Amino acid sequence: MTHADQLPASFSLFIATPRAIYAHSGAFRKRTLFECTSDGIVNARAAKDNSSLLAVADSQLVILHDPARRGDRKYALKSYEGEPRLLVFSPDSRTLYFTTTLSTSIQAYCIPTGELLPPPQIHPSPPTILSISSDGNILLSASSAPPKIYLQDLRFGGSASVSFQPADARSSAVFATFQRYEGRNPSYTSFFLGFQDGTLSLYRLVLPTRRHSYQGVYLNQTQAFLLQPTRLGCIKKLHKPAMGGVTAAEFIPGYKARAISVGHDGRCRLVDFKGRGRVLRT
Repeated sequence: MTHADQLPASFSLFIATPRAIYAHSGAFRKRTLFECTSDGIVNARAAKDNSSLLAVADSQLVILHDPARRGDRKYALKSYEGEPRLLVFSPDSRTLYFTTTLSTSIQAYCIPTGELLPPPQIHPSPPTILSISSDGNILLSASSAPPKIYLQDLRFGGSASVSFQPADARSSAVFATFQRYEGRNPSYTSFFLGFQDGTLSLYRLVLPTRRHSYQGVYLNQTQAFLLQPTRLGCIKKLHKPAMGGVTAAEFIPGYKARAISVGHDGRCRLVDFKGRGRVLRT
């Protein structure tokens, strides 16, 4: 792999193709950040702290590329781990979480020390969803065989993960995203879960305080009791199940319960979860 240019501070669109990574903005238009000369790029992410750091994965390597320092750090995957699948930076960009197509573990790489940390969670099958809250407190992961969703509180040194299975889910979760908060984060976080049957659900998770969450030998039991999401709304068959259901969804800035959803059926929908939930526009 070869590098090209530095990430502009004002870039507005980050595009990864099998052969290169680009930044598009009004001021810079199109700029090449990274070029691949090996098997091709299978995933890429830009750091969340406005630095120039990029995480780039091909079929065998996960690379941390820093155009500002003109240097790469490479983590070579073992043959039994498969290809990289998901890449997620923590909000402070000090940790890179990633998964592979064969390994059932979530890998956590500490960027300042260059060390691979103990897996935050091990699934029964390779994880297909990996998302972190905007404040970096909650890590959500999911796998499909059998359907499993885990939530982990990363504060105060981390805690045991809590298994979460929506009561009305009839298929595997395929997408998750947390709401972003400007300024001070509230004592809760909200997130969407999209399912293969076309369902999109909105949940709120109240964050337990340190005083209530960490009490001696009863740590895991107390945490498991408190770390339980509440469903705020659900819209079923929002996208066609036969075509794969929900592809992606995102909160509308300024609204607590509105979202844009995209499905494998090629539809893009504006939805509001207030009341019984409704589609405002397709």
